[in-house]
Amino acid sequence: MILVYTHKITARVNYIFRHIFNNLMLKDVKFTTKIEEFIAYNGPKFSYAPQALGGEFHIQSHPLLYQQGIKNIPINFSFWNDEPIFFEVPQSDIPFDIFAASFYLLSRYEEYLIHEKDEHDRYNYKNSLLIQHNMFNKPIIEIWVEKFKHSLQSRFPELIFQKRQFYFEPLINVSMARLYEGKSFLRFLFGSLDDLMRFKLKRFWLRNHVYLFGKKDPYDTFDEILKIKKKYKHPLTFFHLLASYSLFDHNVSFNKQDYQTQIKFLADYADTGLLTSYYAIDNEDEIEKEIKILENIIHKPVSKIRAHFNRLKIPETYQYYNHLELKNDYSMGYNHKIGFRAGTSIPFKFYDIDNETETHLTLHPVAISDIMLKYQYHLNPEKALKILLQEGEIIKRYRGHFHPVFHNFILADLKEWHDWNQLYLKTIKHFTNHA
Repeated sequence: MILVYTHKITARVNYIFRHIFNNLMLKDVKFTTKIEEFIAYNGPKFSYAPQALGGEFHIQSHPLLYQQGIKNIPINFSFWNDEPIFFEVPQSDIPFDIFAASFYLLSRYEEYLIHEKDEHDRYNYKNSLLIQHNMFNKPIIEIWVEKFKHSLQSRFPELIFQKRQFYFEPLINVSMARLYEGKSFLRFLFGSLDDLMRFKLKRFWLRNHVYLFGKKDPYDTFDEILKIKKKYKHPLTFFHLLASYSLFDHNVSFNKQDYQTQIKFLADYADTGLLTSYYAIDNEDEIEKEIKILENIIHKPVSKIRAHFNRLKIPETYQYYNHLELKNDYSMGYNHKIGFRAGTSIPFKFYDIDNETETHLTLHPVAISDIMLKYQYHLNPEKALKILLQEGEIIKRYRGHFHPVFHNFILADLKEWHDWNQLYLKTIKHFTNHA
């Protein structure tokens, strides 16, 4: 156990200390506000306060963890050896307040501030402090914590930390379970006419043979995904989009009995979560409706959720999820940029700054997806695989959680996805030690 003296224990102090020590360092921490207790304790200890008590290991505290609400805080960057840091403090055994800086990132403090939105009414990734200072491509909080551990061990050689285990779980976005099958006749008709007008005769042939003659839909790759899962024995979660057709939601109707049967079948072999519809970002009732649709299909409670297009409004979307008693969100990433939105790959609890409380909702960072590699970075499968493996290895190095996002159609036998199926398979093999 590590004893920490602080002059005041706030909800923010309790939240970030317990996350860093319990979840990242795998070490118990205890607080005291009594100087006598702190002085009498003979084990590893340090003070976290504006001034040191004496000659103890000391981290000078930034005011952030003792404040409430949101303030415009000036942020200046410096370096701890080669690693960028902010909230530098001069009278301290490490050069910055690691707890305040980590809280700033994990709470998504910057997303509460007035900011520019992108074309989908999301927080624009270009606003990100981490991106602006070239800190986005690595789990900076894990890096800080490793350096902090070494500093503590230099003062307390008897201090031993357990090592976390790397965790790998791919996520499958089922935003379009079928390319042709199960769509309305009007969508089939207009699609066929468009194929002919564009002289896409192979697509016309395939569309008609799937829709009219029962050929297997190219996006129906779920048997292959389960086959790979069974062979390499890795955890897996499917996220199903169950929304009415809209400009951005193009999935098969959830009223189709065949589709419901398939969802239920998949839920028997892998975890199942909800991919919220595009417009649910502003509508808690719609989120609840979609959850109930999925629960009625799989006959199980839904605890996992992802926002379609990573379309979040912080804190509102997470407040909806928490109110609906959802336990796990997998949207903490950007659609346009590979990396770590909150500076970490380790799951963490959503801290609701509006109410100054730690919630029961766990946020699971997602750093990369197949769609991002193909359409944002414009990579071919070979280069995409290299980037994907590199990103996973960074997370593995710091014993984090790697959740690459794939879509079922990455295994489709179509020209536009030619060789991308190997990207999926090689990623699975690599991180289940079958490479």
